[in-house]
Amino acid sequence: DLNITKARIKNLTGIRIKVVQELKDKLGKKINIDPSSGAIRLPSSVLFAVGSFEIKPEAKKQLKETLEPYFAVLLGDKNIKDNIDRIIIEGHTDSDGSYMNNLDLSQKRALSVMTFIYSWDEKRNPLLQTYLSANGRSYSDRIFKNGVEDKEASRRIEIKFSLSNKKAIEEIETFLQRKE
Repeated sequence: DLNITKARIKNLTGIRIKVVQELKDKLGKKINIDPSSGAIRLPSSVLFAVGSFEIKPEAKKQLKETLEPYFAVLLGDKNIKDNIDRIIIEGHTDSDGSYMNNLDLSQKRALSVMTFIYSWDEKRNPLLQTYLSANGRSYSDRIFKNGVEDKEASRRIEIKFSLSNKKAIEEIETFLQRKE
């Protein structure tokens, strides 16, 4: 009984690995996917002019070509979708300027990407409303190389997902109730 429950819980905790592999298979070499988290990073310089939160017109086609397959993997497969808790669009800045101004800019950039995603297919919007959120992080998660901030790399949009642990918790609770 314990071994069966352990196997089920292990399977549920292996979901992230399965999702990351599926993302790699579907996106191929088109975009770099973080092997541990499944997140993708999009440089702000490609998407936005300096100090702006409006997506550059020339970036929209590439953004859509990158994100559509990403969302198709996360939301198109029922087994994966059932384990997704949230898909987060995060805006990040470098440390130039004040924290609050950068927080405002990073939030507006994340919201611009989210608005762009919502413009693709209005029939999908109720599904997106269940999963998609946008956050600004200002310069709270900068990228450093050799101990020095890499300002270009720090300015980015990250798309990541979090998994729901509801099924694992239910398995544990069911197992514990049987033992009482």
